[in-house]
Amino acid sequence: MASGFSKRFGERNKLLFPFRGKPLARYTLELATGMGFSGGIFFVAASCDVAALTVDLKTVSVLKNPSPEKGLRESIRIGLLAADAEYYLFLPCDQPFLDAATVKRILDARSPACIVEPRYKGRPGNPCLFHADFRGELLSLKDGETPRLVKERHRGALRGVEVSNPLALEDIDDEEMLERLSSLNQ
Repeated sequence: MASGFSKRFGERNKLLFPFRGKPLARYTLELATGMGFSGGIFFVAASCDVAALTVDLKTVSVLKNPSPEKGLRESIRIGLLAADAEYYLFLPCDQPFLDAATVKRILDARSPACIVEPRYKGRPGNPCLFHADFRGELLSLKDGETPRLVKERHRGALRGVEVSNPLALEDIDDEEMLERLSSLNQ
């Protein structure tokens, strides 16, 4: 999902910011293409500059988000309409330390009628995996609503999975976090 406004970055798109030698969104794109997802990889982007990050990634289908002002809900809706799958994993493009081991742990925890939420020391994060049973409800989210609402409505279906990488769930929301994470030795 790469179609928000990055309002805390001012006029600049954070997904194009260089992070350790490449644009921030590129980390998620490379992770996704390396995982071999059978249902497809759909990259929801609002800007042509961000969409261009996929030019050499033949397994990625770029989906244009014409209404990024509608927020995360719109990215989710566009991705869901493009895919027909048993499970849906929404990878945010601002988590450069998300790794294959963490994603595999999330995928390994899947089961029918459940939502898998990664956690580090009990603190929830993303990406979350939703079984197809929740597709209709995710599609019906209203402006301003997020998948968090679906998780709250279905606490009994929520399956938390502890992850071992302390940085895997860290997202970059502002330039201060970008600087802090850039300076880490990893």
